[in-house]
Amino acid sequence: MKNKWYKYLGTTLSAIALVIGVPFLINECYKFNDGYLTMWGASDILSYYGTVLGAVVTIIALIYTILFTRRQLQRDSFLERSRTKWEQIDAVITQALIDISPLKLINMAKLDGSITDNLRTIVLGLQKYGLTAATSLNMVKCYIDPHDYEKIGWYIEELQKAIQQFHSIEEDLLNEYMTLHTLALKGDGHIPDDQLLKHLDRATEINKRIPPAHDGTYQNLLNMRRDVFNNIYANIDIKADQILKFGRKKHNRNSHPQAKQE
Repeated sequence: MKNKWYKYLGTTLSAIALVIGVPFLINECYKFNDGYLTMWGASDILSYYGTVLGAVVTIIALIYTILFTRRQLQRDSFLERSRTKWEQIDAVITQALIDISPLKLINMAKLDGSITDNLRTIVLGLQKYGLTAATSLNMVKCYIDPHDYEKIGWYIEELQKAIQQFHSIEEDLLNEYMTLHTLALKGDGHIPDDQLLKHLDRATEINKRIPPAHDGTYQNLLNMRRDVFNNIYANIDIKADQILKFGRKKHNRNSHPQAKQE
């Protein structure tokens, strides 16, 4: 860095010496034994330095324009790369949130077959939910590299906790309907009334956990996702604008209270 400043200082001093020294060099060309004989006048000197000053201003403006254009291109490239990457992560997380919605634990399938077929449909739906939720979390983790995880890791942990909560409801429901399905198979499509009522009552109690899970944990995830990505996109804009500034200046960026600082 010190050598770099010496280089700039030497270049500047050389340019100043050249500008000031040129008139004297011209005078030397007109030097005679009885002194200087020159055609230079005051107006010529003023015209010379006016031309030099105009050229210097033009060169400085040209250099500034080139540097600014270069930084503008760097800014645009940074914005495109960063936003594209985070928009992909945002899309994957949004899809994961859609997949893990606890409302999907409520059976929406049309049940118009035998009791065995109906129970099989419910069981398969619950199993599909469990697999989809696990796959969604793995997909999110695959899209996030270690550096990005520092920015969003705390949210992924909250997402994982929520999936565990919803998966617990799914497993409890699955146990009840799997038991009923096994009884139906053993009874050739018939389930004793006492067993049917007992397990349906248990399933009803478990289903009561779904609305609080959706209105509480799930809604919090949605709100946190919005805050996380608003913060990330704001930080990207700040860093992009910083590229346009000449010199290296540190800047403070807002971040979610739970997020780690970069």
